[in-house]
Order: sequence, then C-alpha cells, then structure tokens
Amino acid sequence: MDVKTRQLEVAGPPRISQVWEIRRHYGLGIASIALGAGLIANSLLGPLVADAIHYPWSESMRNQAIGLEAVSLFLVAPLCIFAGVLAIRGHRAAPLLGIGPAAYTAYMFLQYVVGPEYTRYAGILPLHVSLFILGTGVALASGNATDRERLPSVTRGSERRYAALLFVLAAFILSRYLPVLGAAIAGDRIAAEFRQDVSMYWSIFLLDLGLVVPATVAAAIGLLRGTSWARKALYAVFGWFALVPPSVAAMGIVMVIKDDPNASVGQAIVLSVAAVAFATLAIRLYLPLFRRAEVR
Repeated sequence: MDVKTRQLEVAGPPRISQVWEIRRHYGLGIASIALGAGLIANSLLGPLVADAIHYPWSESMRNQAIGLEAVSLFLVAPLCIFAGVLAIRGHRAAPLLGIGPAAYTAYMFLQYVVGPEYTRYAGILPLHVSLFILGTGVALASGNATDRERLPSVTRGSERRYAALLFVLAAFILSRYLPVLGAAIAGDRIAAEFRQDVSMYWSIFLLDLGLVVPATVAAAIGLLRGTSWARKALYAVFGWFALVPPSVAAMGIVMVIKDDPNASVGQAIVLSVAAVAFATLAIRLYLPLFRRAEVR
C-alpha cells in the first residue's frame, strides 16, 4: 500500500510542541472502502434483501445468512468505509480499525465459497473470492501499516490483564466445541441440524479451532512476554471478536424470529450477551486511538 506523509505541529503543554508525521495510506484506504462496497453489494443481492443468489443451503442456514448479512450491511461495511476514509486522511487509528472488519470478511467469505457445496459454478463466486482476497490483503496491509510507536501507552499490568482476557476469549470459543471433540473421540455422527450443511459446519470448525483459538492464545502469550508484535495482535483479535460474535448472535435471533426448528432462545440470549460484552471490550481498547496524540 502506498504512503504519503506530511508534518503537523501538535500543540502541547505551555512552551512545548511536538512535530508529528501524518501518514496517509491511500492504497489501503481505497482497498478498505472497496471492501465495504463489496460487502454492501453481497448483502443487497443475498437473502436479506433481493434474494437474487441461489445458495444450496438448508432453510436454517438461509435464516442464519439473513442475520449475518444484516451485520455485514449495517455494521461491518460502514466500519470498512470509515477506516478507509481515516486511512486516506492519515489518522493513526485507521490501520488498526480496519483489521477487524477485514479479518471478519476473510473469515466469513471462506465459508461463502466452501460452505454451499455447489454442484455447478455459481456466478457469485468471483465476488466471493474477490472479497476473501481483499479481506485478507487489507488485514495484512493494515497490520503492516500500524506504527507501534504511535499506539496509546499501556502499562505492563494492563498488558497482563489484556492477556488474561484473551485467554478467556479463547476458552469461550473452545468451550463451544468441547461436546464436539468428545463426540469425535467417541466416533458419533454429527448433529442432525448440521448434516444438510456439512461443508459449512466443518469450515467453521476448522477456522475456529485451527485459526481463531491459536491466534488468540498466541496474542495472549505475546503480551505476557512483552513482544513487539503483541499489541498489534491485541487490536486484531479484539476487532474480530467485536464483529463475529454479534453476527452469530444475529443468526440465532433470526432463527428464533422465523420459528426455525433448530432455533434456541437460550442460546440466542447467551450469544447476544457475549456479543455485547466483546463489543464493549473492543470499544474500550479502541477509544484512546481517537484521543489527541500525546506529546512524545
């Protein structure tokens, strides 16, 4: 991603001033805005609005897609566009703000490509593959564009507390799969509600246990050890948790509203509470990025 810079004198306490470098990430900003536009297009074409895409899914999975696309349309896409505008303007929060929605997109659109079990080539696949590539690229570029020296200061005690929270988040994801792991050891069949969308089920299984949990644990260990990359990873993990659990909660809520036979009111409530908690943690972490930069 291309970067252009200029200097700005930031007012400090009396008789003190500091020269800050504003780094404008034009390529990253345009890519993030394009990512948001692609998410909007996909949500408008899908079952949430036009229902113009035929997914070979069960009715339960279709209901879940409606909840997912609502979150993509009204939360994730605006965040992508906002992060893109901030990147073009050179705001220090832009790269970190863009990691979460980009990682969300890569996570979800791998499932969009692998999950439906197409028996013929679908016309929507180029869009879905493009969004997966763009999401992955923006997430990596955002991490690379982040200047660790301009992050809000964090004490070692705060790093340890954040590490503990990350371990809790990893345990939360892992706890949802403990019955599955037990069933795998026993050689049981997968639950009936997943048999109609088996590829979707296993793609989520692999992403959560093979990527999300290890990445969260690695970030926690990095914070405990005080490594240079761990604070970037902290923002990335919290950004992901601020978006994916709300989308899962929205799936459960839509299933309840539509009287889906696989719906669970209790699970929808638990997921909604967890989504609010995760979003609150992310907001508390990200807010200092929007305060006036401290004099160095």
